[in-house]
Amino acid sequence: MTENAAPEKKAVPQRPAATDLSKEIEHSMERQHDDRIKVVKLFGDCYRCNWWVQDKTPHPFWLATGTIRKSQFLRVTKTSDRLNVEHVVEPARR
Repeated sequence: MTENAAPEKKAVPQRPAATDLSKEIEHSMERQHDDRIKVVKLFGDCYRCNWWVQDKTPHPFWLATGTIRKSQFLRVTKTSDRLNVEHVVEPARR
């Protein structure tokens, strides 16, 4: 009689969750006088950074409108004394 054994599942070592550096990145990025910067952690050490310019046209007070002036993907790690920010370039589309 043949025995059908399920393959053994190996435990995958869990890496500790990386600290969210979004706020530190926001404060460290260069900006123009009217820019608002919003950084969102995507996964691991990858972030998306958007430079917003507020819309000056009249609109309801509860509706924050604006335009994204610039957007970049970043790979960010932190050493003991500073942030290491690498701009990730998207491949050209064909």
